[in-house]
Amino acid sequence: MVSSDGIRAELFGAVAEPADSDAADAVDARIFEERDRRIVARLAAGLSVIAESTNVIPQARERLIGLARRFDVPVTVLRFAPDVADLLQQYAERGRADLTAADVRAYATVMSRDAGADRLRSEGAAAVHDVPGRRQSVTPAEAAARFVLRFRDGRSGYHLT
Repeated sequence: MVSSDGIRAELFGAVAEPADSDAADAVDARIFEERDRRIVARLAAGLSVIAESTNVIPQARERLIGLARRFDVPVTVLRFAPDVADLLQQYAERGRADLTAADVRAYATVMSRDAGADRLRSEGAAAVHDVPGRRQSVTPAEAAARFVLRFRDGRSGYHLT
């Protein structure tokens, strides 16, 4: 699994997001360049990869789908419901200083508008699966247990996030 949040913590620690928008953009660019580098390394080695990023906007997904196409591998999207109350609760629990509640609401709006299953398939996803969550009283571990990951070499395993 390649996680943009994990890379953020690895490269920049618990440092707050820079207040200057140009500096914040540079931090984000560095994180996603590193994420893409790690994804390419795994795909080039013939390994499966899970890109754990929000990917709310079509341009973010286009970047990942482009990497998959480069290596002729299918894209499977695990979609999380954009319920605003749940997202705000997660936001509060994570204590992220680089986002505001208004940012979370804006992302939820974009997700509702631009991340429907049909849209994701039209962008190049071979499969789209909705992941149950809080609204269905399902823990992340229980949700993960419902999905079997098939590796290209035929092995299967479970992916927990």
